[in-house]
Amino acid sequence: MRLTVLGSGTCELRPERSSPAYWLQAGGKGIMLDLGQGAWRRLLESGFRADQVDAVIISHPHPDHMADLIPLLFALKYDPELAATARMTLLAHAGLEPLLASLNQAWGGWLDPPGRALTRRWLRPGERTQVGEVSIVTAPATHHAHSLAWRLEHGGHSLVYLGDSEAGEELARFAQGADLMICHCAGTDQEPKKGHLYPAACGELAARAGVGSLLLSHFYRVVDPQKATASAAARFTGPVWAAFDGLRLELTSQGRAPRGFVPNRARFPRD
Repeated sequence: MRLTVLGSGTCELRPERSSPAYWLQAGGKGIMLDLGQGAWRRLLESGFRADQVDAVIISHPHPDHMADLIPLLFALKYDPELAATARMTLLAHAGLEPLLASLNQAWGGWLDPPGRALTRRWLRPGERTQVGEVSIVTAPATHHAHSLAWRLEHGGHSLVYLGDSEAGEELARFAQGADLMICHCAGTDQEPKKGHLYPAACGELAARAGVGSLLLSHFYRVVDPQKATASAAARFTGPVWAAFDGLRLELTSQGRAPRGFVPNRARFPRD
């Protein structure tokens, strides 16, 4: 498993942090986790192509997590090269379907690519599916009525992506024993942000879940990544990293992280 952080920010428009988006390579498949604005530009800057994406996961239908789904749908219909080569699966809560239908209607059918280019797979909490050899299971997330947490497994290894969510025992059970857990740390310990996690809660959740390592992301300006990492690390004994756009984590048998996620400190060039 290899993870590249494409966007570690929020709805804030910042040069150094795009909105949430992550690129996971596992089992010979490429999977996008959320499509915040800037996701496709970051993917291209990473040296990959859009037609290398096998699946797109949307954690919930807030604009900062799905804005770049619109240019994808448009391109899959009208970009001749991408439409001819792409074979993608869109994975999301079933509640996304009426929203996409409304957007497509508002744009006069421009966001309705052919089925051969994009397969839609609507899931509910607790459902399972596969992308090639990658096993995927969902769980409810406390943020939006259509929020899902995601667990991806391949070759005996696992990654849990919570998206925006508050902590809870159900999520701790869902993430149990994962090699890496990605937490959206949007608020500070002093001023938690409703519907999100904060540094201390991230560390406590990681400890309860017994995960191997913890990645904090989705930082607002008010959150100091170094202080957030220190707070989470005071409650969780495994490695804790603060995400930035361009950070790469690779699952390897070598390295200091339990079960092997280690960072590559690459960054995207700033415009």
